[in-house]
Formats: sequence, structure tokens, C-alpha cells
Amino acid sequence: MLVISYIYVIGAAQGLILAMALLRKQVNQTSNRLLGVWMLLLVTDLAVKVVYLNDQNTPLLFLYGLIKLFPFMYGSFFYLYVRTITTKQPIRWHDCVHFLGFLTMLGLVLPSQFEAVSYVPWWEAIFDWMLYSYSVSYVLAGLVTIRRYRSSLDQKLSNTDGISLLWIDVMAYFQAAIWLIALTQWLLPIEGYNFWMIYVAVALWMTVMAYLALNQQSIQPVEKLRPPEHIEDERFPEVDAKLGQLMNQEALYLDPTLTIGKLSMKSGYPEYLVSLVINQLHNQSFREYINQLRVEAAKWQLQQPDNKKTIIEIAFDCGFTAKSTFNTSFKKYTQMTPSEFKSKQFEAAE
Repeated sequence: MLVISYIYVIGAAQGLILAMALLRKQVNQTSNRLLGVWMLLLVTDLAVKVVYLNDQNTPLLFLYGLIKLFPFMYGSFFYLYVRTITTKQPIRWHDCVHFLGFLTMLGLVLPSQFEAVSYVPWWEAIFDWMLYSYSVSYVLAGLVTIRRYRSSLDQKLSNTDGISLLWIDVMAYFQAAIWLIALTQWLLPIEGYNFWMIYVAVALWMTVMAYLALNQQSIQPVEKLRPPEHIEDERFPEVDAKLGQLMNQEALYLDPTLTIGKLSMKSGYPEYLVSLVINQLHNQSFREYINQLRVEAAKWQLQQPDNKKTIIEIAFDCGFTAKSTFNTSFKKYTQMTPSEFKSKQFEAAE
């Protein structure tokens, strides 16, 4: 238990430093303040657990009973953090509804913390069920929000290389792992794998986030395309023909800053209609549609024996902005890396 106490102390210290820095950080201000408050709650949670582990008869024992309710807020904080950082939607008073689970349990538990009762309160029997169903639902909502944001990026931008979501991904993976540990500990008790291990993962997560969150970039929200209720399907062929003309004759896909908005303006059709044509007729997102055209252009250059450009130069010529994205897209559509493709072309020529 003493070793776990050290881990908790390190995590709490990291969390406290992170919270203070986040509350002062100007980038993604609303979401950072949310994350800062969340970190302070976790610091308090870990600190009280350290006291309890080292002295189970501490006069602060009533605090240990109260912080058992903190996990009712953690899923809500995760969801609100993801929502604010991907949509820039401000926090309003009505967002207090996301903490209704915590407030409800606080109202049930608080009286028993200050009164001596000789019976087991009725809510004890459903405490775990309420905790996991309530909190895990918010974690899932946060994961869905991240997925929708990524989908919106694919539908609006041809290049997303400058948008780093690493810290959000790490946060999501850790949240999923922490709640998976909690669920398995509850449903499948294993000797030596107990409640305290959950907070070892929490302390580790706080340490990792201390670095990633402070180096986060500003994220711009992306509006989801909303088509009207009645879609004019008869225009699909003419829109597709126009897109083909723009790609074949003007090679718009070579523009690394191409967006669905730019393509819409060039085509003369609304964004939602251009997006629907790409999605339904080509069964691709906007980014996939453009990147496939870029890969075809790169293949043509790689097949030219007198082309002296390097592979990365060809990638940039064809509209890609990062080597990793080019390699991933190229392999997706050819089942080969650019280097392998080039070698096979020269072997065939010889």
C-alpha cells in the first residue's frame, strides 16, 4: 500500500502543477479551465486516498466517504471537455444538467456522513450500477463526439496534417482504459486486482496529460454539413460531371489547401450537395476522394523514367502536405508503398 501511496502522491503533484498551468493557459481557454478544475478534483481525490491508506482512523474519514462520489463527475468532465474543444461551444448554466448524477447521489449520501445510522441505506445496493451506467455513458458520448469531429474534418478538408489531436486521443484511450479497469474489477473480481489499481491508472494518466495538455494546439471547430429534408437526387449526375471537369481539366486536387467550401464555390453548387455526391456516388469522404486523385497523379509521375524528383517532392507536387499521409494514402489505394511501386515500374521497364 505504501508504494501505491507514492504513486498517488506523484500523480497528485503532477495534477496540481498541470491544473495551475491550465487555468492560466490562453489557448483553448474554456476547455482548459474545465480540464484544470477536473485535475483539481482528481488531486483532491488522490490526496484523500493517500491519507486514508496511511491512517484508516483519520479524523478526515468523512471526506473519504464524499470523494467516493467524485467519479460521478469524471465522465461528465470528459464529455464537456471534448465538446468545448471541438465545437468551441461555451459552458452555460444549463450544462449543470450533466452533473445531475453527482448532485443526486450527493443528496442521498450526505445525510449518512453526518448521522450515525444502524442500517444500510437503500442506495448502497444500486450505487455501483448508477456509477457505471451514468459515468460510462458520458465517456461513450465523449468518444462519439471525437469520432464525429474527425468525420467532419474528413468531409470538409483535403489535408488535416496540421491538426493534431494527440492529447485528445491519449485522454480518450486512458479514459476507456480506466473505466474498463473499473468495470472488470466490479464485474470480475480478481485477487490482487482491486479498487486501488484504478487510481494507479488515474495517476499515470495525470502524469502523461501534464506534458501533452500543456503543448496542445488550438483547434478550430468544423461545422457539420446539414442537407435539407428533400434532396434533389436528379442533380447528382450533373454535379458529379462538374466535379470531374474541375478535377480533370483544372486539377483542383493539387491545391493542398483545398476544402469542400472552395470546391463548392468553384462548382457553383452548395456544399451539402457536393458532399452528398462524393459520399453517395463515390462512397468516399471528401478527403478520401481528393487523396485518391492525388495518389493517381503521384503514380503517373512515379511511372515516368525521366522524372528526377524525389518521392517526397512528388508527394508535395500532388497536393500532400506530409510524407506520412502520402505513404498511408498511397498504400491504401495501391497496396504498395511509393518506393515499392517505383521499383516495380523500373523492373517492368527493364
